[in-house]
Amino acid sequence: MKDGLLILERIVVESISKKDKNIQELSVDTNLEHAILLNILPNLLMRNIISYTRGSYSIDKEASLKWRVGINNDDNLKDEAKELFTSMVNQYFKKDFEIPKKKTTLLKIQKVWLTKDEEIVFNSHLINLENFFQNIRKSRKLHPIRAAQCP
Repeated sequence: MKDGLLILERIVVESISKKDKNIQELSVDTNLEHAILLNILPNLLMRNIISYTRGSYSIDKEASLKWRVGINNDDNLKDEAKELFTSMVNQYFKKDFEIPKKKTTLLKIQKVWLTKDEEIVFNSHLINLENFFQNIRKSRKLHPIRAAQCP
């Protein structure tokens, strides 16, 4: 992606934007392996998206005004969504021998024709689900929980 971010880059940038972190803290917060972070961080440094000082990665809030608009434009966000869904579909259709037995990812997609009434019910479920996620986000701002704390 020319001006946008890869999904993993966005995860790292969002983690650092919450609080300056060293690489171990980033690994815990993002659940990304150390080796992956060692590949992502130099690219973000070269693009002046993040900075590194005394063992800690940070985002300069004033400098971020320059690049934030570019990475958040509709085309770049659309490319990120395509990347995410392509990855999910590719993961789902991997051959059995390519997927470790203990870690299988399921992607369930169904195509059905809905009546107008069914579509109304479906949309209400989507609204409830979106509200559920919004409430979780609000709750996490007040009471942060790391991935390691979730069962």
